[in-house]
Amino acid sequence: MDETFFNSLLELNEIIGRRSFMHRSQFLQENNLSNSQMMSLFHLLHNKSVSLNNLANFLGISRPAVSQLVDKLVRSGLVERIPNPEDKRGKLLELTDKGMELTEKGKLVNHKLGLDLVNSLTEDELPIIQKSIEIILEKLNPDYSQRENLF
Repeated sequence: MDETFFNSLLELNEIIGRRSFMHRSQFLQENNLSNSQMMSLFHLLHNKSVSLNNLANFLGISRPAVSQLVDKLVRSGLVERIPNPEDKRGKLLELTDKGMELTEKGKLVNHKLGLDLVNSLTEDELPIIQKSIEIILEKLNPDYSQRENLF
């Protein structure tokens, strides 16, 4: 194994992790959200009409804990409880328009580092870096080639 390559890979991972964490932390602080609340909003963005049990399983926390978390999101106007057509006593969770807008902003914060990097590359560098990243992604995730475009 090439030690120089491995060290470069470790450094890249550390830089991406640190900068992503800083951007995300700033966004959470500015919007008075916990990491679990933001993860909940992203889960609701990608999964329309989610039950409390589903969200609790996704977050890996108890149902009472997720209920408390959701109460805060409802009070903030980011999430609403709607009737569950399959369970008259149960409720489902959905993003409100305000929640959708905030989550979309959060998504842009997550993508900022990548967009800044792409915008800094020259026309000659871009295809080389793109091919290298695709090789790495295919090694880490065999299903990568079947993924849809994220934008």
